[in-house]
Amino acid sequence: MRLDSARSLKLEIAHDVFAPIVEGLLGHALAPRIGPLNLISPLLRIALGIGRGNGPGDFHLAVRLQSRSSETQRFVDRVRERVKDELHVDFIGRVTAFADEPLAITDLRRSCRPLVLGCSIAHIAATAGTLGLIAKHRKTGRTVAVSCSHVLAQAGQAKLGDGITQPGRIDGGGDQIAALLDFVPLKTSGSNQIDAAVAVLDESIANAPGRVPGVGAFTLTNTEALAPGQKVKKLGRTTGLTEGEITVTELDDLVVDYDIGSIVFDDQIEIKGLPNTPFSQPGDSGSLVIDEAMTAIGMVFSGNPFANDGAGVSYANPLPKVIAGLDIDKSP
Repeated sequence: MRLDSARSLKLEIAHDVFAPIVEGLLGHALAPRIGPLNLISPLLRIALGIGRGNGPGDFHLAVRLQSRSSETQRFVDRVRERVKDELHVDFIGRVTAFADEPLAITDLRRSCRPLVLGCSIAHIAATAGTLGLIAKHRKTGRTVAVSCSHVLAQAGQAKLGDGITQPGRIDGGGDQIAALLDFVPLKTSGSNQIDAAVAVLDESIANAPGRVPGVGAFTLTNTEALAPGQKVKKLGRTTGLTEGEITVTELDDLVVDYDIGSIVFDDQIEIKGLPNTPFSQPGDSGSLVIDEAMTAIGMVFSGNPFANDGAGVSYANPLPKVIAGLDIDKSP
């Protein structure tokens, strides 16, 4: 089906399935003794997105299951009856924020001077994630390091001004190179769209902002028009340089597990590694996702490295939302 048709179908399915859930929750809250609460809901971890179809310009509805139960199977059966063959269902299991990975130290896990994108970085009390971008903070005019909130801001539990080290603590720690400037709060109720934070770089720290080692110079996207099937690359602290393919876009109701609880995300990008290997693993959070046109389109923040028979699945925030949410510009 056409992309606009796939989007309309996704909205219709979401309305038909999730609107009754809200009514059921309200009814149960107002009259809790009516009977047992039986929900097919985001609590059962069902995400809806748009996937690649059978040919150019063809798309289908993508259903991603994060739990197995009779309720989720009934949901899939209902949707399949409605959309027939224009449906792809995949079990991705529980998705977690990619925070740390205690593997052997590589070059990206050592002190990198000048700072390079893809290197290990973290809040002083965290483990390690990945430096995704070096940018200019529009409001202050300062040069900032960009990564995930759970990398730089302890998922919103840190204080502004806290120190950021490179490499991260799990990689042996290092110099304090920056101070936490801002982060987008993660809501434990309602939906979220980005997991992102910025830290002001110390002016004495040399940095290489415009290139990803092994990939090259890139531009920032000014649009969210992504399509399943696009080939992408990323450089991360744990898995280094990897290639992948966008399998689902506009994925809603993705539940990601954090230390602070389970967080629901909308409008996310799903990526699978090529060839049949993980695109990212724990410690790669913050990695910049770059397409074949050398345009940065997303930032890795979570996944399940054990899904798809060990090939894994990764999720990224759309970069335009990260840029807007943090009020940044590429030019430092």
